[in-house]
Amino acid sequence: MFQGEFSNNMDDKGRVSIPAAFRDALNSCHADNTLIVARSHNSPNLVAYPMREWKRLLARVNAMQPSKQVAAFRRAVIGAAQECVPDRQGRVLLSPVLREHASLSRAVHFAGTGELFEIWDSEAWSRQLDADLALLQDFELGL
Repeated sequence: MFQGEFSNNMDDKGRVSIPAAFRDALNSCHADNTLIVARSHNSPNLVAYPMREWKRLLARVNAMQPSKQVAAFRRAVIGAAQECVPDRQGRVLLSPVLREHASLSRAVHFAGTGELFEIWDSEAWSRQLDADLALLQDFELGL
């Protein structure tokens, strides 16, 4: 499970180190350390899926009735998705298309969301977190 928040710097080539805690979770919970990094379809960020979760997503999309929205999702999210295997330093190289979608600059923020994690530009993350916390002011889990 991916949880926690971490920040790392991306180099000029577009390489960024996946947080050690996320690499550990990937290795201990998933037999494969391959990630699929894709555009988020509803936020200016990237989503990193372990291969098992990516296959689940593809199966759900393939089971959907054809529609303009499904076709758009296939083009926008699946079409630009990139397979990434962290190198010995734990870095992945993010494609220019993905970096542009998330407006990634040097400072990159990682946020665990359970079975996957998100990759944000640090400034965009800060704005999103403020908006999320405001939205949660009156939210009750009912536990």
